[in-house]
Amino acid sequence: MKHGGDDQTVHTFCRVCEPMCALVATVRDGRLTSVAGDKDSPYSKGHFCKKATGAVEVMYDPDRILQPLKRTGKPGEFTPVSWDEAMSDIATRLHDIRRRDGPSAFATFLGQPPTNGFATAVWFSAFKQVFQTKWNYSVNAEDAASLLMASELLFGSALLYPRPDLWRSDFAIIIGANPVVSHGSVCTEPLMRDALQSIIKRGGRVVVIDPRRSETAQSFEHLQINAGTDAWLMMALLNELISNGAIDLPYIRENCNGWEDLAELARPFTADRASEECGVPADVIRDLARDFAKANSATIYGRTGTCTQRFGTLNNILQSLLCIVTGNLDRPGGALFTWSSLGANAFPATREATVRSRIGGLPALGGMLPSRCLIDDILTPGEGQVRALLMLGGNPVHSSGAAGEGFADALEKLELHFSLDIYMNETNRHAHYILPVATMFERADIPYKYLANMLRPALFATEAVVKPSGDVREEWEILNELCRRAGLGGAYSNRWLRRLSAIGLALRPKQLMDWLIRKSPNGDQYGRRRGLSMRKLLRHFPNGVSLADALPTDMLKEVIATPDRKIILAGAEFKMEVQRLSAHRHSEAFPFRLTGMREMLSMNTWLHNVPSCMTAKRRHQLHISPFDAGRLSIADGQVVTVKSEAGIIRVPVKISDRMKEGNVALPHGWGHGGGWQRANAAPGVNSNILAAKNSKEIEALAGMSILNGIAVAIEV
Repeated sequence: MKHGGDDQTVHTFCRVCEPMCALVATVRDGRLTSVAGDKDSPYSKGHFCKKATGAVEVMYDPDRILQPLKRTGKPGEFTPVSWDEAMSDIATRLHDIRRRDGPSAFATFLGQPPTNGFATAVWFSAFKQVFQTKWNYSVNAEDAASLLMASELLFGSALLYPRPDLWRSDFAIIIGANPVVSHGSVCTEPLMRDALQSIIKRGGRVVVIDPRRSETAQSFEHLQINAGTDAWLMMALLNELISNGAIDLPYIRENCNGWEDLAELARPFTADRASEECGVPADVIRDLARDFAKANSATIYGRTGTCTQRFGTLNNILQSLLCIVTGNLDRPGGALFTWSSLGANAFPATREATVRSRIGGLPALGGMLPSRCLIDDILTPGEGQVRALLMLGGNPVHSSGAAGEGFADALEKLELHFSLDIYMNETNRHAHYILPVATMFERADIPYKYLANMLRPALFATEAVVKPSGDVREEWEILNELCRRAGLGGAYSNRWLRRLSAIGLALRPKQLMDWLIRKSPNGDQYGRRRGLSMRKLLRHFPNGVSLADALPTDMLKEVIATPDRKIILAGAEFKMEVQRLSAHRHSEAFPFRLTGMREMLSMNTWLHNVPSCMTAKRRHQLHISPFDAGRLSIADGQVVTVKSEAGIIRVPVKISDRMKEGNVALPHGWGHGGGWQRANAAPGVNSNILAAKNSKEIEALAGMSILNGIAVAIEV
């Protein structure tokens, strides 16, 4: 901490989203006044965005909840109560429900971004273990489950998802992602634009595949594709590589099983046939495959756009397969496995548990069940019926593919619903209690969750920048106290730590952070060698430290978790999805394809209640091409009706030459009705209303909602 006049400067970092950009915070009289990028950080080098400024405004937002609230009447009607009253009632009711109906009657729901913080992620995991919760739902299961399932099917573990080694690559395909805006997701890199530009400077290519000329596409080569048809394009690329012998057969033979089956499955997917579906010219597909194979190193990065489609798991498998068959997996400049600077055991490669939702049998990937399962699991009587729910920073009434009144109605049937959050949102307005939590600037932290996703491994730490506001508490304290009041000691995986917590000797987050750092390969091993500790990071390396210039490679044989330690190229699930892809046709009754859209000033359903992010000029609009607007006689700004098989919305139009004909784009996260005034006042609609509510209309393998490539009709 440095002092300058009446101001103090504090080194910290942002935890709104994955890049974890280093910040310099200015504090005056105990109040955080501003943040700026830390130019001396070896990791983010001064980069940051307005979401960090928005997070400052969240702290002092008049609509922020600063003391426990108890429901007194209709949804949204609450009165302040003491922590003791709230915690005592929650613990008592939770104990009674679990004793009567068993541990599976209590479920949890995890949102984003609370677990971007170390303590919340660690204590929440232990809390679930202590309470023996079987049903654990998450919004991330609507976002990344297909990525995890693909890794499970290929490599034997959902945790082995590959990341693009952009800083060393000579050819990068970006598909269904907008990393210049997101700065990476499941691929942590604050300097994403620089990483991509480095490929161009080396004489390489970056090809962005997207229905819209996104911010990333504007800076590089762009191929416009019909939304939801990415699997057709990638199957054709695979076909071209195999047909032309542009593969690394020795690599395949040594590391994979199922090569002959894969070659046969790809045969029907010619460039000409794929072009009819995806809208990319056949010659362009052929050229792309040829150049990808010829590059010294090549990689593919796809994210939300490819994950949230009807064939999301297939998309993610194909992204990896294109790297595998060309010998670009686990090689410099290719697709690399996760690796943590805290050591190999921090993120062990283990096979997934076999937990599936009680209704529908959808899989729990990464320990997460899709949010849409929760409705039936609450409403359907029988063994394991959910009667009590902890909502931690979640908003599925708004953000789920099953969003809407049906979700809200289901929540009203719960005997106990309590939420840990900053705001009253569209979901927790139905809770019995809302327990106020600290913001990121009010707690100490390390970038624990995303260490394994960093393209340039680094480590940094922060103290709390300011004291917590009002009567809020950190999530770990609340979870720990609930365990104690329930007679379970504390929220710790270790039984001795639980016993110590029961008598008031709780291990605190900074102590555990310090232990992880000191015991890591870069730690001081408690004085046995020169290395890092929490104290050294805070005092001597306030800007953080770079741990490696590049990611490790040649890890395949060490980390792969299949029974025979080989990649499964064409398993039964993959074959099934290829057959489904061949049979599926776009609905003629709904001629347009709707895709989502990431915005720089939004983080899913929040940051819409602060002035710097929800500016007066912002508008929620449906982006449509000039050709389609002319064909339908639609004027810029005109309100149109958008219909899908699941729902109807009304939204103004923005005519944009960045859209491909026959495709429209609508940002997600709008259309609020919670306890936040600015967000509610902003015009807009919830795009998830258009997602299918029928449980049969989901991504077949991961159980995700279909949020991209939705078939829609547009009426004036």
